[in-house]
Amino acid sequence: MDTSLATSRWTGLDRILLVLLLVVFSLGIPGVGVETREGSNSPLLSVAYSVALLAPLLALGASWKWARAAAWAAVTGGVLAVVLTVLDLAGVLGGPPPMGMVVVNVVVAILGATIAWRSWRLARS
Repeated sequence: MDTSLATSRWTGLDRILLVLLLVVFSLGIPGVGVETREGSNSPLLSVAYSVALLAPLLALGASWKWARAAAWAAVTGGVLAVVLTVLDLAGVLGGPPPMGMVVVNVVVAILGATIAWRSWRLARS
């Protein structure tokens, strides 16, 4: 496969969306952004949040050279961002979120869904 053709499918918008997801997602880290609840002690939840943050970062770095692998990493990060956000909004992860986190969660869900959809198209092509 010619990597120059595959790389050209990653647009600047795709990369900007990944950066925006990382920035907005980081606002939900307790002690860093608007999150006022204590962090969870659940190892499974810690792994899920770590993957949700690292997958878009990996996708961003890989998007210039390994377009298909980057697309799958972006799909993973986008889907995990949406799932974790929906669970948080439902109060499953740590009680009801404060109003600031509701706004952050909605933005993360929109960005995550957009990234997952756009990256799914890249991964399948």
